Amino acid sequence: MAILKVLRHARRYGIRSVVRKVAAEFPAYLGKVYLWRIRRCACCERLTVFLCNGPSAEFRACMFCSANERYELLAAEIKDRYGSTLPEMEVLELDPYSPLRKILSYARRYVRTFYDPTEERGSFRSDGTICQDITALTFASESFDLIVSSDVLEHVPLLESAFRETRRVLKPGRAHLFTVPPRLKTQKRAEMVGVEILHLEPPEFHRDPLSPQGILAFWDMGPDLGEVFGSDSLRFSVVRGPIGADKRTVWMAERPKSG
Repeated sequence: MAILKVLRHARRYGIRSVVRKVAAEFPAYLGKVYLWRIRRCACCERLTVFLCNGPSAEFRACMFCSANERYELLAAEIKDRYGSTLPEMEVLELDPYSPLRKILSYARRYVRTFYDPTEERGSFRSDGTICQDITALTFASESFDLIVSSDVLEHVPLLESAFRETRRVLKPGRAHLFTVPPRLKTQKRAEMVGVEILHLEPPEFHRDPLSPQGILAFWDMGPDLGEVFGSDSLRFSVVRGPIGADKRTVWMAERPKSG
């Protein structure tokens, strides 16, 4: 129910659709009013109300920018780790509507991406975002100082290819900061067999503003993520958390300065 989300919905679907959407969703927020919080948002830095329509902090979001717990964790890590050096950096974010935009826009170069299999890779939308596939990026090697993503990687069938691309486009000594839903262990939930999806675990769909039915999770990722995907050329570590009932963390996949 964030203001920015309402405005985006209005631009895309019209005022009548917004009225219907608010009427349908607002009762759930009222039912969780005891979970609302008033404080300053770590992403947009406004004094705000964090509205909630679900059972945990993952469902509590800033009414201005829609930041929730995991985005605020990323914001804190970016500020603490990069601070005044951000204006010298080239940043790639795998999110067209990210509440981190205010912070990351201080970068020397800030690229926001979206994924749509029906669009040509490298094509631009009117909002300046660029269509990319994380498993086959169009950017040159060693293009970025920082990659940021929030709850994206678990939806990538070819996760090995995604991490290879992470390593390729990062400059030596630079990193990909990301969040994923915490799980007990790293395992594949589903895989593509031709054009069909083979489910290895019961299907799990996560909320997605562009997909009413949600988006399928292809992976669980747990504390052993670095053991499964790490190498001498891409090293994994938890750099913040766990915090809260959901035990949220920020992961870092770092390309070493050499090797």
